[in-house]
Amino acid sequence: MEEGLRAALLAHAGLAALVDSRIDWGERPAGLPSIRLQVVSKVPIYTYAGRVGLTPYRIQADCFGARYGDAKRVARAFEVALATLSRPAWDACFVENERDDQENDGTGKPVARTSLDVRIWHQS
Repeated sequence: MEEGLRAALLAHAGLAALVDSRIDWGERPAGLPSIRLQVVSKVPIYTYAGRVGLTPYRIQADCFGARYGDAKRVARAFEVALATLSRPAWDACFVENERDDQENDGTGKPVARTSLDVRIWHQS
């Protein structure tokens, strides 16, 4: 799922125009704007017959920018890209929560962040 989601997001022209290839799992990519993705939860679904192919994921997407408005633009483009993911692999994708914050870039300079909690139902 992780590789496929990153590839699908990078293939979205509007999002790629903002972040280029700066979307990655686990670590914030060097440069701004960028997106860091993290799996918060993955809960496979089972029946008495065994595991079914549909798995719900909760993903945190941290959208970074040099300023607040930059982070918001990336978050909005991310939402648009998410809405274009197609079936059957991506059965449902929607934002459940959003919050704003900032963090340090390692040199003492603040970096704006908009974090999105996303629910994705992925068909494996």
